[in-house]
Parts: sequence; structure tokens; C-alpha cells
Amino acid sequence: MPSDTHTDWDKYGFNRSSISSGPTFNILFDGRRNSINPVPGNYANLVYRTSLSLMGSNYNWSSLMIDLRKYIHFPSGSNNTLAFWSYNWFTLSGKPPYLNLPATASDEYANLGRGYVQGRYRGTNLIYLESEYRYGITSNGLISGVLFVNSQSFTETSNNKFETILPGWGLGLRVKFNKFSRTNLCLDYGFGIHGSHGIFANLGEVF
Repeated sequence: MPSDTHTDWDKYGFNRSSISSGPTFNILFDGRRNSINPVPGNYANLVYRTSLSLMGSNYNWSSLMIDLRKYIHFPSGSNNTLAFWSYNWFTLSGKPPYLNLPATASDEYANLGRGYVQGRYRGTNLIYLESEYRYGITSNGLISGVLFVNSQSFTETSNNKFETILPGWGLGLRVKFNKFSRTNLCLDYGFGIHGSHGIFANLGEVF
């Protein structure tokens, strides 16, 4: 990269180190019977975070994270699952340190945005949507497959507006690792724009 190129890191501003500390307030609803391999049900998690200088934080700032998921049998009466995921992160006040901002794969288990490397995109606010179709391949449930599509959008550093949608898509294979907990060994291949692609592995479903 040329020495005179200004990255988003440069434009946003950064310090060599920073501390973010403060309380969080959480509201959680989990109607899933199995979080490892969810069957029809709903999930919602809201987290309000505030970082305060009086508690040791370098900056005063606050954010809101909204994580929503829904699972349905499709077609009705089958064991196939159509899953939906919405993950959104908004800065409500102040200026979080650059590495505290939401980014690709910045969710708890680093699964957000298959098709792109972790940290590929970052911004002050994030809107993320994903849908995945999970279907059986063998009658005994040992082997199954998935098709997925997602999109992520971050606010621009220059104007704090959502201007670009970054799509991702792909397919994957599932191998039953434990039939009692219904844990799958997951291997996916995802694609993004500008030639982005790669292999993504999990033990348990992505969401």
C-alpha cells in the first residue's frame, strides 16, 4: 500500500492503546429448545453498553446491539429448516475506539459475514441480515447441507451514512458429530464481492 494512502483507521483516528469499561444492560429471550442446532423457535438479545471515564474508560460512549433470529420448518412438516438472522450495532453517543467498532465477524462467535475475512469491513454502525436453508441429504441425518445468503452494511467514515451493501453467499456441508445434542461439524465455502472467498468451519450451526 502506498505510504500516502489514508486508510479508514487513519481517517477515524486511533491511539496505540485504549480502555473501554462500563456497565451493560441486557434483555434476552430464547425460545429455542436447542441452541446448538435450533429447530423452530425465536431468539432475541438486546445489549445496551455504556463506557464511562469515571469507571476507567478512555472515552465516554454508548452503543446498542440488537440480535434477532427466527427458525421455521420449510416445507411445513419436513425436517428442513429455514433460518433468519438480523444483527445490528448502533453507536448512540460518543466515539468508540476504532477496534471497538462493529466489524465483519465481530459477533460473539465470529460468524457474521461469511464470504469475507474477519475484520474486512468496519464502521460506527452496522446492519446485518442473513438467511440459511438447512436440508437433509441422507435419510439417517448423518449428512446434510446448507445454502446461505447474507448482506452487511456499515456507515461511512466520511459522513456516517449507510451507502454500500456488501453481499455474501455460499453453500456448506454438515456431518452429524453427536446425535443426542444434534451437534454438526460444519464446513462452508462462502463468496463475497471483489473476489473475496474462503472456507469457514464451525462445530455447531453458525446461528
